Amino acid sequence: VVGPWCFISLKMPQQVLFTRLKVISASYGPAEGRRLLDGSIVDYSKSYPIPYTRDVLPFLNNEVEEDLCIEDGVSHGVIKYSYSLMDGRPMNVVFGDPCPGSTKVLRIKYVFQDYIRKEKDSSCKGDPGYHIIPSRTFHSTFAEHEKILLRRQDPHLLLLAGDEPKNQMNPTTQQSTIFLVDSTQSPLSASKSEIIIPIIFPFLSVRQRARCQLVCLHWREIVLNKGITATIDINDHLLFPLCQDTSSVRDTAIGSQPLPKLSYNSHTTSHTHTTSDASTKHPHRALLCGLLKSSHSSLTSLVLNDFSHLNPSLDIHPTLPHLSKLKRLDISRIPSITDDTINLISAHIGERLEVLYMKGVRAVSDDGIVQLARLCNRLKVLDVSHMHQLTDKSGVAIGQNLTELETFHGRDNYKLTNNSVDLIFQNCKKLVQATFWGCIKLTHVGPDTKDLSATNIVLLNLWGCIGLTDDCVERLSTLTNLCSLCVSECLSLTDKFVLEITKILPQLRHLQLRYLKRITDESLNAIALRLPELFSLDLSFCTKLSVGGLSELLLGCRSLSELRLYSCTQLNVEGATDGGNNNIGGGRQLAQAVRHSALVFLDLRRCQQHPPFSKDVHFLNTMKELGYNEEIEYLFIKKTDPA
Repeated sequence: VVGPWCFISLKMPQQVLFTRLKVISASYGPAEGRRLLDGSIVDYSKSYPIPYTRDVLPFLNNEVEEDLCIEDGVSHGVIKYSYSLMDGRPMNVVFGDPCPGSTKVLRIKYVFQDYIRKEKDSSCKGDPGYHIIPSRTFHSTFAEHEKILLRRQDPHLLLLAGDEPKNQMNPTTQQSTIFLVDSTQSPLSASKSEIIIPIIFPFLSVRQRARCQLVCLHWREIVLNKGITATIDINDHLLFPLCQDTSSVRDTAIGSQPLPKLSYNSHTTSHTHTTSDASTKHPHRALLCGLLKSSHSSLTSLVLNDFSHLNPSLDIHPTLPHLSKLKRLDISRIPSITDDTINLISAHIGERLEVLYMKGVRAVSDDGIVQLARLCNRLKVLDVSHMHQLTDKSGVAIGQNLTELETFHGRDNYKLTNNSVDLIFQNCKKLVQATFWGCIKLTHVGPDTKDLSATNIVLLNLWGCIGLTDDCVERLSTLTNLCSLCVSECLSLTDKFVLEITKILPQLRHLQLRYLKRITDESLNAIALRLPELFSLDLSFCTKLSVGGLSELLLGCRSLSELRLYSCTQLNVEGATDGGNNNIGGGRQLAQAVRHSALVFLDLRRCQQHPPFSKDVHFLNTMKELGYNEEIEYLFIKKTDPA
């Protein structure tokens, strides 16, 4: 808008034969503000969490459908403005879990390619008859359990203001139709507002949508009926900006290391606070309440993890009855969440809630979980990790009532026993992902060998289940679709377990054997021979493995793309000097094996013995020649061609 004039341009597209989607890059890793295995907090503004992020471009390229065929030498296809990938399958199932225990996001960069028909005069023999015009590059982020829909976000808008020229929609012309409309003489009528606002909303920020309510009462009514956002995320720094106010600290509630301070611009808050309570003064509470009030009809996802200043009775209890579309809720590590909040969630949104994260909510008892399981019977994803107070009473209620459950995460629920875990496997027939990390009382995991109905399990995390022995293989043999298995820190497991598991589950693609200090090169030989589709392998802290065994692994397991050997000190990759300039470490032999492998990611951090050290320049130069970048000291990543 320039003065009273509205400049409107409508460019008619050329004849598009078909469109194709090209994914430029894709990474899957921890979300902003989440705690990693080393205790650090993810902050993408400072550094990229490289060791905990997986390049998933090869996976997505396999998912992109090619709606293209050739008949009589002419290419035919369809015109698409959006692509749905992975058919709703969980990301962990397709990509594996690069960072167990952390909530993850998928970040994708992509373009649409338009295949435009050439003019008849410009075509010649052998010419395909079209040229390719790429769209601008789009960036999209998807939550861990969100469906992946890559949309074309070009703002091709037609704003109706007054009478349009008659030739405006003439399909025979390929020229741009440009006209000026005097906005002072062509007011925007109420009927046109109802058409225009839904069109322009996708291209406005949440703050801009909220300001649309100030135009007039009619616009306010339309905005409130439509809602200003489908997602409210307390970790979104654009919506909840950072500030220097030291009183506005957002604690992680699971450790002493705070997240970045949060605040909200002072001019947006018209009221003052008279109480001295720090949580009452927190500016994001007023902002959150305003966003919730303006999003009753549109909100589908509410993420409040670690917002320790939240006062549930004032901030979210009044809103719960009005959230008619809410399906995803994250209230992890909020100390003020009690059974009262859980009961209200169950009563008001339980019949439509599908995803619920409540990690580290220590004030919720077994009674709250029982009520939740009875009323939220459509839950597909439930995370009750770090709730040490829960017992088999909660586990049994989950197993008896949540029969639609597809993903269950229960980390450090060490009071759970096989009485409840077996019931979950028995009744939750749709279960695809299961985490029982730190459930130390488990002696076996999986359905009874006579029950073949629990074959949907694809990912199983048993990290730290120290009660498991080599005999647990018998139950695991029933999980015939299992592709990702984590038995890290199950200290009693030996080579016998690895030999048996590779024999009965040859389809494994992701295997984590971290801290299994009893396994030897015998396990590596079994993996190389029996797991032809293995993509990632974690052998960190396995101190009985040799460089020779790893070389045989790389030569035999040709599909292996990701190998983690963190703190395998016996490998002595750097090496120590032998009195001259020669190094006697294992890096050179390993580099020769890498040369003939398909490795893209190799973690050799802390793979050295006691000092003094002398860097093996020959090893580092060899890795560089092979195309590996040393992103962090002794962490090598090979850059792949997106084409």
